Order: sequence, then C-alpha cells, then structure tokens
Amino acid sequence: MPRRQTRISDFVPHPRYGSTPVRSGFTISESELRSGYWRLQNDELFPETALPADTSKQNYAIFPRTCYVDVARSCRRCARRFIFFAREQRHWFETLRFFVDADCVLCPECRRTSQALRRRLRRYADLRAKDSLTDAELYRLVDDTRYLLEHEVLKNTTTLGTIKNLALKRIPHYRGVAALTAALDAARR
Repeated sequence: MPRRQTRISDFVPHPRYGSTPVRSGFTISESELRSGYWRLQNDELFPETALPADTSKQNYAIFPRTCYVDVARSCRRCARRFIFFAREQRHWFETLRFFVDADCVLCPECRRTSQALRRRLRRYADLRAKDSLTDAELYRLVDDTRYLLEHEVLKNTTTLGTIKNLALKRIPHYRGVAALTAALDAARR
C-alpha cells in the first residue's frame, strides 16, 4: 500500500511520544514489515521507525512479533488519526505483556477519557455500596456522579436524585452539588 502524504497536524499528539514518527536507526524494508505481521497489511507504516523486538518477553500463541513499527491509526471513538508508536508497542507487549495480537484502537485522548470513566465508575460503585459516607467521600461521590452523568454512563436520574438530595442535606455549601443539580436537570430534559 502506498504511503499517504501525512502532515504532523493530522495526528492526535501522544503525551510521551508526540505526534511525529520517531526514527530508530534500525533498517528493515516495508515489504519485510508487511510480510512479517498480518495486521500491518493495509496500514500506513513508517519503516524508518522500526525497532527490533525481544520475542522472549512477548505473550504470543503462534507467531511472535520480530519488530515494532510506528503505525497510523484512526480512533474508533472520535475518528481522529493517531500514531501507535513502536516504542509504545514494545512497552505494551514486552513490559505489560499484552497479547501480541492486541491492537490500539483509541487515540491517546480517548484512552485517557476511557480510563477516567472506568476509574470514576469503580469509585462511584464502591461509594454507593457503603452504608455511610464521610463528607470527603460524599464530595467524591457528587463529583463522580456528575462526571459519569455528563458522559452518559449513568442514566437513572431517580437514583442520582437521591445522591443529590443527600448532598443538599449534608454539604449544601459544596459547589459540586450545584453542578450535579444542573447536570441532573439537563439529563431530565
């Protein structure tokens, strides 16, 4: 597949690696890259970024990955383009030991949002399960409830109204209560 002309502004920046392919100094042809790993058949690759892999550190069933290469991807959630960096792949597959056929489908910004949603949903569930909450825990519950409601993760406004009413009784001065009330009103419309 011929490489498209890519501009730096095309890519969502990665917080650690930036938004441009990173040359490695390792030489391998594009055809070798494509023939060595099935997932790269139709992707936009940057062969000058290839890094040799340590297959002894990988988690694979049949075929290990012998090298990593910067690959252009489109985010499954926001459709913006981003680079799945060779150095990032090495970290995923050799340090974190993800299965080598795992693929990066979200841009760095959507991954960060997704992780925040999971973290807040877990904390929300833990706090909801408690019999009684300290004021500090209630502050966190109010903030997490508003955040999850605004991101359309929570939808039951009756349950969320109970949280709002508890907060109005115990911590009416907290500005997060007003933000939760506004978010609930918007969700009910």
